[in-house]
Formats: sequence, structure tokens, C-alpha cells
Amino acid sequence: MLDAAPEPVAFAKATAPSAQTSLHALAWMYLGGATFAIGVIALAQSSRLTDGVMLATTGFAYAVGLGLLFGRRRLPAITVDVALACGVLLTTIAINHLGDSTEQYLSFLYVWSALNAAFLLARRRAALQVAFIGATYGIYILGSDDTFRAGAQQWLLTVGTAAFAFAVVSGLKSRVERLVDEVAETAKRDPRTGLLNGSGFEELLDRELERAQRAEGALSVIVVDLDHFKEVNEELGHRVADERLGAVARILERTKRRIDIVARMGGQEFALLLPETDEHGAYVLADRLRRAVRDHFADEQLAITASIGLASFPKHGSSFEELFGAASQAVYAAKELGRNRSVIYNPEITANLRSAAMREDMQSEEHLAAVLVLAETLDMRDAGTARHSETVGRYAKLIAAELGMTTRETERVHLAGMLHDIGKIGISDTILQKPGKLTDAEWDEMRKHPELGARILDGARLDDISAWVRAHHERPDGRGYPDALADDDIPMQAKILAVADSYEAMTAERVYKAGMPHEAAREELLRCAGSQFDPAVVLAFIKVLSQPEPAAA
Repeated sequence: MLDAAPEPVAFAKATAPSAQTSLHALAWMYLGGATFAIGVIALAQSSRLTDGVMLATTGFAYAVGLGLLFGRRRLPAITVDVALACGVLLTTIAINHLGDSTEQYLSFLYVWSALNAAFLLARRRAALQVAFIGATYGIYILGSDDTFRAGAQQWLLTVGTAAFAFAVVSGLKSRVERLVDEVAETAKRDPRTGLLNGSGFEELLDRELERAQRAEGALSVIVVDLDHFKEVNEELGHRVADERLGAVARILERTKRRIDIVARMGGQEFALLLPETDEHGAYVLADRLRRAVRDHFADEQLAITASIGLASFPKHGSSFEELFGAASQAVYAAKELGRNRSVIYNPEITANLRSAAMREDMQSEEHLAAVLVLAETLDMRDAGTARHSETVGRYAKLIAAELGMTTRETERVHLAGMLHDIGKIGISDTILQKPGKLTDAEWDEMRKHPELGARILDGARLDDISAWVRAHHERPDGRGYPDALADDDIPMQAKILAVADSYEAMTAERVYKAGMPHEAAREELLRCAGSQFDPAVVLAFIKVLSQPEPAAA
């Protein structure tokens, strides 16, 4: 379990304007300031309009303004600070050159500079600009002919006004930023539960996906949909329904890891974002969440449960739409298969098996997809047998082809191999994941999985495969289960599954045992031919395994 605290959710902020916007504003400040200075000089000392220094100063201000206006897209951000400081220097030059008659008017440009700094820059950088105004104007005052007292009064009035303007604008700006933050956060929160809402979850997931892509890491999404929640609304009322939504939110928050984020997507649907988590880790958490919801409401009137689906990056998608869509389809599979279960989405299996030959008597592709996803979930639930079903399916297909079955029959056997252990979804984790030898009582429980699998497949309208899965632990000598069928009563497809299943189990590496060498596993198949396995199926499989291409598949 990961302990790291989650990053704070980043909402839209009203930060300082972009450099381009700031330069655009400064351009107009320069143009307006130069025009303002010309107006002041014209009213006070019209004879100084043609003065060389003033022509150069105002001309330079106009040039800087136009340069900022038309070059703002190419200039670096530091230009904002430089342009503001340059404006302060131009103001000081103009005041120094024109003297006392215009000082009280042109010094107002210092206030302009302070206001622009407060609005365009971060607080610390803006404060440096105000300090520069004070220092520059102070140097001018010290070098002027005014008495110290008069100069100090003028400096205090000008710089004090500039500092006050900076403080007011800076304070208002900070307050607006906080208000915008609060509004943005409120807009991304669900009012009933206090969790993130759909838009907030999407924004966060997009950012975490970018991080996972850069780090080449994993990320998972869990979708939780409450079962039969409509009945709670209709029979117990909206108030009780809202209370239960709040309770579910608290359960998810309490049960998740600290690094995970919970959101309410709408209605009775919740979602979780699991950074740095692959599908195995996500499944463990998903099933813990499912049990926590089930147990909390077990004694309530109209007890509710949760159907949970999950998908992972990069396996199931690389965008919000792909991952959330895949997890939602897995939720659909969970509901179709009886609700109150957790399902991992696997699009690859579904895509590979949707062939025209298989579609002929499939009344609902959705049912097939749901069962396939459940089969994959079973493999992921039991880490020791991951990919077991896929391998058995491949072996079964090779045997069926070697025995001369048609293309359609071969594909059906392939599908049956992938679904042969689906009934184990009903076996408890303590039995399914037990590393050592099972007790007699545990074996009795384990032997129920062919019947349970057959019932699941019947519900998915896969009647032929249902019969094969039910019989894949039967034996020609009549000592198999669940029905102790004799040789001729066992479907040939079930005999194929028995051989493929046993060979994979013997040769695969497990946490609690090493895989048997392939040659020894073949000898074991031959030794048990006629008693546990059908001899023709065993010989066909050994022939397939002796061929280089199939063996490498």
C-alpha cells in the first residue's frame, strides 16, 4: 500500500496576467504616459515642447511603447520588470529636466507605475518596483535645490501615494484570486457528498495521465455503481437516498489509500483515481471497496451493494474517455453477471473473439463481452494463475484443429478454454489463493466451480460451451465430477478442455511450486490416457506440441 499523501487538487487560479498580456498593457502605459507628459508640458511650459531632452524622452517613450505593442509575442517575461523600471527612470529624467513647475503633475506617473506593477507582477516583484520608485525619486529630491523639509514632504506624498496604491491593488488582487479559487473549487465539488464531481475528476485524471506518460508508470480508474439504488429512491425517499450516498462517499474515503482520489460522477456512480497502480493492485482495492459497501448496508432495509469495474493505463487506454469508458463497460459486465462483484476490463479478448463464425448464434455480444471480462478478472484475482485461461484456450484450439474440427467448432472450443474456470469466481479467496494442500471440505467447495461456471454461461446464452465447461473435470473412467459421467457421455470438447487444462497446470510456474518440465508433463498425459484423459485427445495434443510453430505460439 502506498502511503504518500495525495497532491492537492489544482483548480483554475486568477494569477498574474501572462507576459504577453502584461507587455500589451505596458505598451499602452508608455504611449499614454508620453501623451500625458506632452499635455502637462504644453499647459505649463509650452516653450519646452521642442526642447531636445524632452523630444528625446517622449520620443523614446513612444518608441518603447510601440516596440512593446508589436513585439510582445517575442519578448521574454523579464521585459515586464525592465519596462516598468525604465518608465520610472524616464519619469525622473522628465521631472529633473522640467523642474518644479511640472513636478507635481509628472510625479503622478510614479503612481501609474506602482499600480501597473501591482496588477501585472507577483507581489514580491511589484514591491521591488515600488522600492525602486522610492529610491529613484529620493535621489532626485536629494539632488534638487529644495529644502530638506520640502523635498521630504514631496517624496513622502508621492511615494506614499504610490505605496498605498500598490498595497490596495495588491490586496484586492489577492482577495479576488482567493475568491476565484473558492468558486473554482466549489464548481468541481459535488454538493451532496463533498467529493470531486465529474469535471473535477476529469481534470485531475488528465493531469495524472500526463505524469504517468512522462514517467512511464501505471495508473488505474475504478468505477463504482450502486446496485438497485433506484428502489431506495422510490421506496424510502430522496432523503434516505441522499444519506446513503453520503455514507458510500465516507466508506470509499475511509477504505481507499491515502494516495487515491474519490469522486461522485453523478446519480449512484462514483469513481476513484489510483496513481502508480496497475490492474492487479486496483483489483485488490476494488474488491475491498465492494465488500465494505456490502457489509455496511447488509442489515439495512433495502440493502444495497456495488458493481465495480476498473481499467488501467496504459493497457486499456491513454485518455479520460478511453479509461473511464473501459471501466464503465466493466461495470456493465459486473451487473450482467449478477451484480455485487468487481471486474477488470480486457478489450483484447473481446476483439479477438468477435469473429463472424462465432456471431451466428450469439443473441447478445454484450453477454459474451461480459463473460470474457469476468474470466479475465478471475485470472487477475488469482495472481498465481494469471493468463491461465488464455493459455488453456490456445491449447484447446490447437487440439481441436488437429482432431479435424471445423473452423467454427475450433473457435467455440477456443472460447470454451478461455471460460473453462469462470465458475471459480464464486469460490472464496481463502480457498482459491491457498498456496498449500486443500482440506477435504475445501476440495468439496472447489469442485463446485464447473456447475457454477455452467450456470453463468447459461445466463450468457452460451449453452453449448456451458455443457463443455460443466463436464471438463469428468473422466473416461467415471471418477470425475460433478456428475461422474462415463466415457461416451462426456462431450469431446470437454475432453479437450481437460487435457489442455491439466497440461497448463502441470507446466506453469506457481508461487508455491515450480513448473514441471514439458517432457515430463507429456509423459504424465500418456500415463493417464484412458483413465483421466481421452487417448485420442492426448495423442493429438502431443503431436501438436511436437510441431515447432504451434509450440512457439
